[in-house]
Amino acid sequence: MNSFLGLLLEFEGVNQNYNNAILPQKLCEAIDYCNNPYRLNKCNSIVKENRSIFVRKLLNVYSSVLIKTNTFNFWLGRSLAGFRLPCFAETSQAINFFRCNKSGDIQNNLCLPRSLFAASTSKSFKKNGVILIGVSLPSNLMHAWIIENGTQPDPLDNIWINFQPVAAIY
Repeated sequence: MNSFLGLLLEFEGVNQNYNNAILPQKLCEAIDYCNNPYRLNKCNSIVKENRSIFVRKLLNVYSSVLIKTNTFNFWLGRSLAGFRLPCFAETSQAINFFRCNKSGDIQNNLCLPRSLFAASTSKSFKKNGVILIGVSLPSNLMHAWIIENGTQPDPLDNIWINFQPVAAIY
């Protein structure tokens, strides 16, 4: 397991033993929920918060920069998301803000920027959340989603269940 890139893939090596790798509890639980999605708890209803105009504009600019950066380079987008702006109590609130402020036509293509935005602006993510990046085999389709506290906090993301996790960011 590469802690910087979050790779979950195992490679066979001559003298390497990956069975002794210690994974964080929240990552093990997230993978278990991906394998057993019926065990997930229902996402809480989203309460719309009143934010100042300055904060909303700042968050809009931040989300737009994340989108542009992620289309250019994964590592740059990941690095930009490392600068935390925790202004939402829960990840579901951050996802709702992102969805409300970006066009609905392109939401399916914004799964990674949406997940990174939610992770970097949520107060609860650092302690309880995991971003999972999965692939739908045998196609080359990829998708990113969040598992946090036994829930999938994006009520409009219903395609994550079709993807097998290959990487995690926590």
